[in-house]
This record gives sequence, structure tokens and C-alpha cells, in this order.
Amino acid sequence: MSEARGIQQLLHRSHELWCGPNCDRDTTCTFLHYPRKPVEAVRPSTTRSRYNKQTAHLYTVMGGDGYVGPIAQRHRINVWPLLEEVVERWDSVEGQRGGPPQHYADWTKKRDATAADTVSRACRDTIQWMACWVGERYDADPLGLHYIAFATILDDICVPPLDLVSGRFRMYGRSVGDLVEAMDTDGWGRDAVHALLSLVRQSIAQYAEKMDFHPGDEHVGLHEELQNSPSMWDGVIFRGNTGNAYGTAIMVARNSETGPVSFPWLMDSAVCDCLSMDLCKSTLGIYSMDNHQPTPNGHRSEKKKASYRSIYLDLIDDLVFTGAPEPLVHFGRSGFLFVQIQDRYQERRHGGRFPLAPPMARELKRLFGEMPTDEWLEKMFHSGEEDSARRFMWSHRRAG
Repeated sequence: MSEARGIQQLLHRSHELWCGPNCDRDTTCTFLHYPRKPVEAVRPSTTRSRYNKQTAHLYTVMGGDGYVGPIAQRHRINVWPLLEEVVERWDSVEGQRGGPPQHYADWTKKRDATAADTVSRACRDTIQWMACWVGERYDADPLGLHYIAFATILDDICVPPLDLVSGRFRMYGRSVGDLVEAMDTDGWGRDAVHALLSLVRQSIAQYAEKMDFHPGDEHVGLHEELQNSPSMWDGVIFRGNTGNAYGTAIMVARNSETGPVSFPWLMDSAVCDCLSMDLCKSTLGIYSMDNHQPTPNGHRSEKKKASYRSIYLDLIDDLVFTGAPEPLVHFGRSGFLFVQIQDRYQERRHGGRFPLAPPMARELKRLFGEMPTDEWLEKMFHSGEEDSARRFMWSHRRAG
């Protein structure tokens, strides 16, 4: 994959490693979709969530109508042609006049002055997330922390996927290649393969999301197509891919020593993790500052919000009643915890960074290292405000 000559080639190579050479690239493809099958209840291994189908209607802030399911868990839109249209467009302009200005732009909306600020805070967020997910075992697996840090930075900085897989982009002196080599040395096996492919998938989806967002463009973008789908399942699964909750769920399972877990358990807990986070962010008003919102304003807004909540309530119940291990069930509903207490989300509401507390600074040094970034990344990094000013000029340059 590190030798791919374009994003589309990287997409196809990673997909073939995931699905094999005979996949039809339709909605049955599990690389970009989740064709979920009905599940059978067994004896639960953990307790049911207190916020559930029978209690949801009691909380106006989470939606006065409560549960409106069951919501169909099937795709109506094939993401493949939508995603390929985006990557084809940007493959054609890659390298022209220094490349698109969105590359290495700050997307945190926290006015970071340096890339080191963004990288160190992404690693801080990783430590805080892992503590929310697994408690005192948060530092038991440094490789898992480093992996989640790479998944986090893709949300915060517009990193070109080819720079990620080639090793050009590094954090605390490490590349993705270094991480994969360490996983291989430690005998991660299939977990390492799926974690890597999930990270590559995320990098492409995040890149497409950022590069396809141009207010005022005449074309209907990837997000708009998904939001217009009659099935909320389409947007929900793409949302999970952009956040790489699947790869993160693998890290949680390994850190928690759950033993072997099924693909549906990992996927369902990953989807629920994203949904519980989105529900809490919407409740606290954090999503009002985002470019892409899972439940946008419009005439279908309330119906979509109700469907969004109900998908979460369906899946979290299924995790419990199919006997998923407690760490994965907790991971699925953890958004109701970490959004309220983590610095990442409080900074989003505040619109700026908080100083690193001394205990966290010590943990970053112990678990990640001394220097968050190198000179090359600092030169490439630029603010989101600067990017917005340049985007209009770039759109006309493309048109010309």
C-alpha cells in the first residue's frame, strides 16, 4: 500500500486485502458497508443500559418521542461510486502548484498555532479515551494508544492518505509503518491486518469528507447524498468509518483481554460508540460548530434524529442480549461519559485549548515521547482560517 501512486489505487488495494479480488463493490461489500444480519438472543453477560427503548421517551433533551424503531439496518446507497468520484477528482490535481491548500490544515476549530499543539492534544485525547473505555488499564498496551492517536489526528488535521501510508507523516517520531512493524513483532496477526486496513479506510474517508466540503459548490457532495438517503443506516456506517471506531474497538478488546470476539460485536459496539458520542455532542450543542452534522436541520430533521437515537437503542440492546463481553458493551455506550468529561469536547465548546495539566504532560512523555512533531510537519501545517481564505482562490484555479 505504501507504493500506491494515487488515492484510488490505495483504496482498491486496501479493499482487496479486506474482501479479496472478487468483491462486486456494492452494498454487500463489508469494507465500505455493514450488511448486518438479524441476531439471536442468548444469556447476557452484562446488564442492560438504563437509557433504553422503554425509558427514552422520558428525556426531552434526548428526544421527546423516545424510541421509534425498529429502524431498518440495511443500505440504500452504494458508497463506492460516491467515494471514487471524490478520490478521482483529487488524484487528478494532486501535486499541481504545491497540492490542494487543505493539506495539513487544522480542522480542530481551536486555533492551534503549531502542529505540535494539535498532535500533543490528540495524544492527550487518546489517553483520556482509553481511561474512559478500560479504566486503570489505560496504559497496558502502548501500541493500542499509538494506533488510536493516528486515528484521532486524521480528524484534526487534513492528512493526505498517501503521506500516512508512506511514512512521510509522523507523530512523536513514529510512522504508521513503524506501528505495523511493532504489531507484527508482537504477534498481533489478524488484529494488525484489520486495524491497518481500518485506519487506511478512515484516512481515505476523512480525506474525502474534508476535500469534498466546499460551501457554494454546485455539485451534491458525498455527505449530502448520504443525508438524503431514505435509510439512516447509510450515513451511520459512513460516520463509523470516518471515526474508525472499528479499529478502536479492536484496541479496546485487546486491552481488556476479552478473548476472541465476533465481527458483529466489534461493528455493533463501534457504531454505538459513535452514536452515543453524537447524541451527547448534539445535546451539549457541540455539533453546532461542525461542518458535518449527523442530523442536519431541515424538514426531515426530527424524524432523522429519532431514527438516529433508535438505531443506537436497537444495537446496544443487541450487544447485551447476544452476550457481548462487558468491555465492548461499555465501549458502545461510553459516549455518554467521555463527551462530558474530556478536555477535547470542553475545548470545542470553549473555542480554544486548555494548558496541559502536569500529570498529563508526564503521561505524554512516558507513553509517547518528547517531541510531538518534526520540522517538516511544522512547515506544512497551517490554520483552518488560512485555509478558508485560500479555498475560494483554489476553486477558481481548478475551474481554470
